[in-house]
Amino acid sequence: MLAVHDAEIGLASAARGERWLAWDAFLLGVKRNALEPDELIVGARWRPIAGPQSFSKIGTRNAMVIAIASLCLVLDEEHRRAQVALGSVGPTIIRAGEAESFVAAAMTSAGAWDDRRVSLPPGVVAEFAERVAAAARPIDDVRGTAVYRRHGCRILARRSLSWALEDRRLAA
Repeated sequence: MLAVHDAEIGLASAARGERWLAWDAFLLGVKRNALEPDELIVGARWRPIAGPQSFSKIGTRNAMVIAIASLCLVLDEEHRRAQVALGSVGPTIIRAGEAESFVAAAMTSAGAWDDRRVSLPPGVVAEFAERVAAAARPIDDVRGTAVYRRHGCRILARRSLSWALEDRRLAA
């Protein structure tokens, strides 16, 4: 959620004071972040975004915290852009930049940003899902294979975008 909103993470040290880092500057790698030994996380901040937003995950159980794959989607009405973040399919959170640009351009071409009732051309949702899956960098582990994780990203992307477009239509 923090990645899809381009959030900043607040860190504080008694000796050095407070600093704010962009989410991607804070996350450095697998089990690594930019937190110094004398710092605590004191907050997160991001600008509000108007438009449909969702979070979906695949896991062995709803109660299980660790996801096999997760996806957060935002359709930013004001700036006419889509934002997609993937979790558990790479060393850190991954933004699906090509998929974001693709769907934003498709919505512009179709006139969907201006008229919420406009449907996207056939194949746009499927192509978006393929581009999201291509952004993933999954591994095989005890929770799932790389192939399954990439397939999961494809399904989550297709569902999330379809739900967001339907939410927009219903709000029209």
